[in-house]
Amino acid sequence: MQAHDNLEEFQQPENYDLEEARYVARPLAFYLSLAEEFSSPILDIACGTGLYALPMAERGFEVTGIDLAKPMLEYARQKAELQNLNVEFFYADARDFSLGKQFRFAFMTGNAFQMFLTRADQDNLLNSIKLHLAPNGVFAFETRNPNGHNLETNLFEEDWFQYQNTDGQNIQVSGTQEYDPQAQILHWTTFRRFVGARVLINTTRIDCKFTSLEDLNRLLSENDFRVLRQYGNWNKETLTDASSSIITVCTLKDAG
Repeated sequence: MQAHDNLEEFQQPENYDLEEARYVARPLAFYLSLAEEFSSPILDIACGTGLYALPMAERGFEVTGIDLAKPMLEYARQKAELQNLNVEFFYADARDFSLGKQFRFAFMTGNAFQMFLTRADQDNLLNSIKLHLAPNGVFAFETRNPNGHNLETNLFEEDWFQYQNTDGQNIQVSGTQEYDPQAQILHWTTFRRFVGARVLINTTRIDCKFTSLEDLNRLLSENDFRVLRQYGNWNKETLTDASSSIITVCTLKDAG
């Protein structure tokens, strides 16, 4: 069903930051706590506009970010330069990259794990991360818990939220969703209506894989990772069947 590159959502980085601003505080606090625990160098996988990498660098951590969306990376570099922060950003596919460096702490947030739609994609991602972890290095990420989300198909457009973009225009955001239970992939279509003298509509599509806890832990184990901790939310509360997220902190099996 996918007839796009899954990057349509990431072509307007300034407005992306505005949309994501409401969600960043809690996951940022969580990943900062892990950065303080495991130290740097740190690898931010699918780093986007640097919403996490830059605050970490601001606190003195050595941070590297990789992403496949060029507009997001360029905007991240601009923000780092304006803030006089020394962060390395690389254009790279997380399924196959080589930085020639290892990291004590690697993380991937924004539910980016769900962008890896096939078992081969997931295996390649984890293999690439494995090659970049220092001895006793740690990888942390989150994914939406299938049990904690509505995975029903709804092709009737629903209003989601609204905000004012960087040009001062009011943006009304709505969307539809279609779930493929066999592939465990939810296809989201988002409509952004730019309200002014005339209404302009921008349409983007994104597909996300919903991996169950059982399948996720099997995947990690088969790729030589050992789960250290799993949480159900950013407050580090116990993971339950009804938790909205599966937040995982793991290391390699041969780590001490």
